[in-house]
Amino acid sequence: MVLALSAVFFVLFLCLSGFLYYRSGGGGNHASRAAIFSSGAVGIVELNGVIMDSKKTLRRLRDFEERDDIKAVVLRLNSPGGAVAPSQEIYQAVKNYKKPIVASMSSVAASGAFYVAMGAKEVFANPGTITGSIGVIMEFANLEKLYDWAKIRRYVIKTGKFKDVGAEYREMQPEERALLQNMVDDVLVQFKKAVSDGRKMPLDQVTRIADGRVFSGAQAKGLRLVDELGSLQDTVNEAGKLGGIHGKPEVVYAQDGARKWLDLLMDDGRDEDSSESSSSTGLVTRLASVFLGRSSGGLQQAVTGLQPGVYWLWTGAQ
Repeated sequence: MVLALSAVFFVLFLCLSGFLYYRSGGGGNHASRAAIFSSGAVGIVELNGVIMDSKKTLRRLRDFEERDDIKAVVLRLNSPGGAVAPSQEIYQAVKNYKKPIVASMSSVAASGAFYVAMGAKEVFANPGTITGSIGVIMEFANLEKLYDWAKIRRYVIKTGKFKDVGAEYREMQPEERALLQNMVDDVLVQFKKAVSDGRKMPLDQVTRIADGRVFSGAQAKGLRLVDELGSLQDTVNEAGKLGGIHGKPEVVYAQDGARKWLDLLMDDGRDEDSSESSSSTGLVTRLASVFLGRSSGGLQQAVTGLQPGVYWLWTGAQ
């Protein structure tokens, strides 16, 4: 009873604190900022870690797109890549953005993150940034001998011969390998086309370097894969010019305001931005999973937020 009451009071305290924080202007008082910087501001959207979901980045881009005081946006990339579809969704949003948007590469912006950068109006990198890695990879494991050692027999009932492609309990057949290779090759063509369009390079020139290799920022500049070498501040200054801002632009980092408090309580742990949450799972969601048995993976899965499955990744530098 004491634990239950304590949990209720704790949740109420967080909700009330979040409400007061938002009301006090902590969630972002746009009007006061605009009064000080009448010429406008540059918004910074950070994309950190492995890209497994797009919704947080898309939401932040959309929020800045709807704000009158934000004249341009810097997309700060620090990611080795990630899943195909989320990377493509963010790329399309950046490519079709209604305001000037400039990509700024931090320590690493490879593979899927490099794909995202191709939608930006301009691309900045540090000389030592790890970037490139134009390619696609699928990874599987064969645990057949391990199962034999453990005396485990697995059986499958399927509706077609390709339904269990990549199964870990048997060797992959040549026709299965050919099927997956064709699919990977098709996605690589999509990747190369995005690079060709974004960098205004002939497709055959992109093909010559689209073998998964990585480059330093300086090398990428020489290959015309980035426009300029410069820091985050250099990128902000360029974005300000593109947005028609006179003088030093105000910098506004994307934040979810009151939503951040709700995310703390209810987030489902599927956002790609690992910098904001070490556990990647909301408090209430985690407690419900543990005490109510809502997680099919039990206590460990409820705490970590991990789900079993096959992930198809654009992996950058390891």
